Amino acid sequence: MILSFLRNKVMDVQQEKGGSLRIFWRLTETFLDASLEMQVRLPDLEITGVWGKLQRAPHKECGSAAELLSKVVGVRVGPGLRKIVEGLIGGPAGCPELAEAVLECCNSVILHFTVPQLQATETGTEEERRERFQAMVRFNPRLVRSCVAFADDSPLMEGLV
Repeated sequence: MILSFLRNKVMDVQQEKGGSLRIFWRLTETFLDASLEMQVRLPDLEITGVWGKLQRAPHKECGSAAELLSKVVGVRVGPGLRKIVEGLIGGPAGCPELAEAVLECCNSVILHFTVPQLQATETGTEEERRERFQAMVRFNPRLVRSCVAFADDSPLMEGLV
C-alpha cells in the first residue's frame, strides 16, 4: 500500500503605509486547503480584520469560516491569546484548523518584530553576542523559558536566572 501526503504552508507579513501589518497565510495539504488574511493595527497589536477561505476541510464545523473568523476581530496579540482564540473559534463547536491559522498569523506578527533584534546579535565576538542576548532578555522577560535558547540551563541565560 502506498500512502501519500502533501503539505505546503506559506506565510508573509507586510508593513502597510497606514501603520498596520497585513499577514497572509496559506496552507495546502491532502486534507485541508485554506487561506487567511489578517490585518493588525500597530502599536497595540489589535486584530482589525480577518478574511479566510476554506476550499477543503476535514471538519464540517469549518464550513462557516467567515462567521467564525469575525469573532477574533478586536482581539489583541498578547498574553492569553491562545486561550482566547481557542474559546472563540476553536473547541468542539468551532474549527481547530482556523484557530491554528489565526494563532500562526499572530506568531508571525511577533516574529516580525523579533527577527531584526536577533539579526542584530549575530555580529561581534561570542561574548558580545551573549551580552546582547542577555540585554534583550532583560528588556523582554517574557522570553525566559519561551524556547530552548532561553531555557534555565542555556549558556545564554548564565548569570541571569
